[in-house]
Amino acid sequence: MSEFVIEQNSFTGGEISPYLAARNDLAKYANGLKSLKNGFVREEGCVLNRAGLELVGKIKDGGKKARLIPFSFNTEQTYIIEAGHKYFRFIKDGGYIIYPENYGDETDTAPADPAKQAKKGQIVEIETPYTESDLPYIQYAQNADVLSIVKSGMPPKELSRYSHYDWVLSDIVFEPAIKPPENVQAKWTGSTANARAYTYLVTAVDEKTLEESNRSQTVTANGRYEGNWAVNEFMTITFSAVQGASEYNVYRAVNGIFGYIGTTTTTSFTDDKIEPDLTSTAPIAREPFADGDYPGVTTYFKQRKLYANLLNNPQTIKASQTAATNNFNVSRPLIAADAITLTIADKQVNEIRHLIGLNDLIVLTSNAEWKVNGADGVFSASPPPEATIQSNYGSSYIMPCVSGSQVIFIQAGGSIVRDLGYTYVSDSYDGDELSIFAKHLFENKQVIDMAYSKEPYKIIWCVMSNGSIAGLTYNKKQEICAWHKHTTRGEFEAVAVIREGFEDVAYFIVKRHIDGEIVRFVERMTSRLVSKTTEGFFVDCGLRYSGNPTKQLVGLEHLENEDVIALVDGGVIENLKVKNGKITLPRAASNVVVGLSYEFDLETLNIEGEQTKGIKKSVNAISVKIEKSREDFFVVGADGTEYQNPRCIESINNADYLHSGQVDSFVSSIASTEATIHIKQKFPLPLTISSISATVNVGDK
Repeated sequence: MSEFVIEQNSFTGGEISPYLAARNDLAKYANGLKSLKNGFVREEGCVLNRAGLELVGKIKDGGKKARLIPFSFNTEQTYIIEAGHKYFRFIKDGGYIIYPENYGDETDTAPADPAKQAKKGQIVEIETPYTESDLPYIQYAQNADVLSIVKSGMPPKELSRYSHYDWVLSDIVFEPAIKPPENVQAKWTGSTANARAYTYLVTAVDEKTLEESNRSQTVTANGRYEGNWAVNEFMTITFSAVQGASEYNVYRAVNGIFGYIGTTTTTSFTDDKIEPDLTSTAPIAREPFADGDYPGVTTYFKQRKLYANLLNNPQTIKASQTAATNNFNVSRPLIAADAITLTIADKQVNEIRHLIGLNDLIVLTSNAEWKVNGADGVFSASPPPEATIQSNYGSSYIMPCVSGSQVIFIQAGGSIVRDLGYTYVSDSYDGDELSIFAKHLFENKQVIDMAYSKEPYKIIWCVMSNGSIAGLTYNKKQEICAWHKHTTRGEFEAVAVIREGFEDVAYFIVKRHIDGEIVRFVERMTSRLVSKTTEGFFVDCGLRYSGNPTKQLVGLEHLENEDVIALVDGGVIENLKVKNGKITLPRAASNVVVGLSYEFDLETLNIEGEQTKGIKKSVNAISVKIEKSREDFFVVGADGTEYQNPRCIESINNADYLHSGQVDSFVSSIASTEATIHIKQKFPLPLTISSISATVNVGDK
């Protein structure tokens, strides 16, 4: 019998498929894990148990599914929208927004509003047309305080925020923001001999955005043929002023085409035999979605607003004028800033499912990936953009995430995760299958929702159709692609991520069975940045109490008749049951976190040395390097026996103390050809593992 020491200093391979259990020839094997549940990999290579989920509240209708949508005006004004069956509700900083007690009361500038006063103390909510079956197919794009929302076959809408308590969902009006001039008149000054008709129209120019209005009504007046105009003969065009206009453009018809003849800052213009410029013509109004041909995809790209996947034209993209997001007018001939209509020509009809603006416009269809841009890199109406196919995988309906310059999307079948990014060598967009080494997490399941957390940890959260979560720590440049799975006492159904302070925070909708009923909660993942035990929050559907010492905690009706666990002033108390919304602690405490327990589980891949496959091995001693952790975690022996490490003297004397350093564990081992190291944390305590080493005895076959 021989003995050797193995050491694993990095876990950036994440959880690896059982189909690769014998592939210790792979480079990823050295950094991989057999199992990583309710923990995640940091980019540095260590593993942490995940933070818990803090209760936000029950969704409005627990019998129906809902969806979460992020709304971010800036880093300080961020919200999560609970989008349910024909309603939106709004969450900020972990709580539902409630109408204040003075809502609708009389002020110095407004009388009392009884309709508003009736809402005092209620959750802010608005009515929407979206049913439960519509919600998975909603797409959205945000610009400042306006969220554009589309669903194929339904009129596009804008959600506008005017305050925390004032949200309006309205139809989008596809026309210039500024109105055209009215009361346009033309008057001829001069001889009436050899008369002919002259037709004019006028447009207004917005003083702030320089957007040009639609055409005014045309006006016709008789004057002499141009070749006969004398010096003192002219046509005077007058019109009414338009509020917000800085100037007005005047056009004259030539064979039915209105060419530009000049600009005025007043409400009068003199045409003294000006030759119309037929390369600069009056705008032609376009209704982009006539006859119910509504889009199902939207985004912003190069100062334009784009729509695609029209109900009757699924391969068509329509882009607004530059810097005029609701203006789809064009000119004849086209100019660069005009609205754009582009239909992707493919061998079969494949609906456009997503538009992503990078350096180029990335178009994901149900069967392929395309790059759209001008030949010179300018996205303009003239010359028109070109569509170039990049690959042929296809995308599902799940909205993609963007990590740096990489697009992360779900392949059409729903069970493969891919990235797509620009490759300098080929001057094209290409990518990899990210889920290839963790196929077992996706077998017989589909991704039903996805969101990306950038800081402090780069994690993509994939909600699976079986109610679990497949998490991915992803950093393309550092070649980090580490999968981990997450479960709870219930089923995950939706996820969204929003910035709150200095962190990106994940919100989830979780379906749970509580006291014999099915309920759905919105729950918020708490911060994992803890420096002492009492800062940690490692329970699900939980709440925190901080205040005067007490033995009885109330407000737990959402967990009625459930067995819960509590972290009480740094100590763990198990087997508590909620009765009448309350629990009673064995001792008074001032800092308590209580909720549903979950278990962190890490198991290494089979330990193999040189030529040890098929040979029985036994693990006799384990050394685990931890960082800012409680050292009383569990080590599982080969026979399934769980051994809890003792607490150190510092921890016993100070419940807030977190240890950094080596923790040695000794387990009774059973020789096996598939020896592993198995670690658990069953308690709501922080655990960060930087490395694992073990002494292994190798016996005969």
